Amino acid sequence: PGAFCWIELSTTDPDDAKRFYGELFGWEPEDNEIPGDGGTYTMARIESDVVAGITAQPEQQRSAGIPPNWFSYAAVTSAEDAAARAAELGGTVHAGPFDVGEAGRMAVIGDPTGAMLGAWEARDMIGAGRVNEPGCLTWNELATSDVQKALSFYEGLFGWSSEVMQTGGGPAYTVIRVGERANGGIRELSP
Repeated sequence: PGAFCWIELSTTDPDDAKRFYGELFGWEPEDNEIPGDGGTYTMARIESDVVAGITAQPEQQRSAGIPPNWFSYAAVTSAEDAAARAAELGGTVHAGPFDVGEAGRMAVIGDPTGAMLGAWEARDMIGAGRVNEPGCLTWNELATSDVQKALSFYEGLFGWSSEVMQTGGGPAYTVIRVGERANGGIRELSP
């Protein structure tokens, strides 16, 4: 729990994205119909392991001016508990908790600075089948207007610990950890 477990690209051109990432990372696309929706969710694979998802960006996001984006998921033991705790900590529950077929249960939450991520309660799908290798999920980074506010939220929600990295006079950077393992970073949003 608390580790990043999945990433998905929401894009206006899934076919071009599949081609681009296939050439860049060697991803092999596997298209799946989204039950009851008629859309397609693509599982990107390296060999037999799933490493990421690609989906068409919803019209609601496009109309709101949201550009294509990568969306990160963190593992939780309970989507309900994560959503409730996020609200207690000053975050926003944008969607859920809801079932994603038999794969799992999720909630879309926003931190107090406006960043969003998914809280993923695994059932049949734990998330990425391969990480920390070329072409796979290796790092998640949050650029935010208020590092301390965001950090307090995520420490309270996921139990992360953190450590300020020595940057030799460069911009401040905070490494987040799940247990002893580095899980990503948080930095100030640049101008």
